Amino acid sequence: MEINNYDINLDSLVIHWVGNKSNDDGITISKHKVELTENTSSILLKYFISSFKYDDLYKFHHTSNLELNEVYNYVSNIFQNRSCILEQSQLLAKFLYELSTHPNIKSGEFYVAYFTNCEVENINTDAIGIFKSENKETFLEVYSDKENFAIECGKGININKLDKGCLIYNIDKDNGYVVSVIDNTNKKK
Repeated sequence: MEINNYDINLDSLVIHWVGNKSNDDGITISKHKVELTENTSSILLKYFISSFKYDDLYKFHHTSNLELNEVYNYVSNIFQNRSCILEQSQLLAKFLYELSTHPNIKSGEFYVAYFTNCEVENINTDAIGIFKSENKETFLEVYSDKENFAIECGKGININKLDKGCLIYNIDKDNGYVVSVIDNTNKKK
C-alpha cells in the first residue's frame, strides 16, 4: 500500500502524562488542546512522522465484534467529529493507564494528534496519531551576552527518535482502518 505524508498538516494536538499504574505513578489529564505555532507544528511533524516505515500495516480487530475495540471506537469518534479530540484523547489516556501494569512500562508524555492532507493509495484523507515519549536525553544550551558565555544542561525529548506510536488513517473503517506502528523502545536488537 502506498502512503505519502509529504504534505501532511498537524491540525490539533493534545498531550497527557501517563504513568505506570502498578507503580502508582498516576496520570495527568490535560484540560485543553495544545496551542500550535507554525514552527512548533513543523518540528512536531518531523518528530511524529519521520520515523515511520510503511512496510507492515495493521488493522484494529476484536475477536467477536470490531465495535468492542475501545481504541477503534475512540478513533472513530474523532474521525466523525474532530472537535471531540480532547474528550476522546482523555479516554484514550485513561484506557492506556489502566493497561499500564507491566513493571517495564515507563511513564511518559502521551500525545493524540489530528493530521490532515495524508495520502493513501492516491486518496487524500485524515489521520490520527497516538504517540508516547518515555525516554529523556540530556542536552546542553549555551547562552551569550556578547562578552561571556554560560552553559546549562537539561533533559528533554530527542525529536529525531520517536519512542512509540501509531498512525491511523481514515481509510477502510469497516475493516479496522489502516494502521502503521512504530516501537523503538522494544525493538529486538
